[in-house]
Amino acid sequence: MLIVGAVMVALTLGACGDGEDRPLSKAEFIERGTAICTESSQKIDAAAATSFREPGAIPTADEITRFANETVIPTIRNEVERLSELNPPEADKERVEDIIMAGRDGVETVREDPTILISRTNDGFLNYRELATGYGLQNCGGGSESTRDAISGIVREAA
Repeated sequence: MLIVGAVMVALTLGACGDGEDRPLSKAEFIERGTAICTESSQKIDAAAATSFREPGAIPTADEITRFANETVIPTIRNEVERLSELNPPEADKERVEDIIMAGRDGVETVREDPTILISRTNDGFLNYRELATGYGLQNCGGGSESTRDAISGIVREAA
């Protein structure tokens, strides 16, 4: 776990701007972008673990709103802005801009209605996650599936 954390810090620091103006290769963009998204996802997961402790309990609208406003919205907003600071491959600029716009739209959707986070069909970040994953980025658009389950009050049996 310590090694994983050290690797994530190193990747994140590398994603914070290396002074290069050259476009990143797709592999570099995916590596740096995934590091950014993974850091955000871990932050949301950690906050959810302390906010939603009772398995199967559906949080109140006030609890969801507080979690959205204090954790999800600022974390995903920061994630999207950090992704927007990366210089994508020239051929992928439009596709990456679509991902960024979907992330910003998701933040706005959740800001307008924080309780959308309990939706199992679209928690506000579905389009962002799908576009990011389709490009090759991982962990963008919120915490893990288990965190989304905790927010929704879903309990899954262990496999």
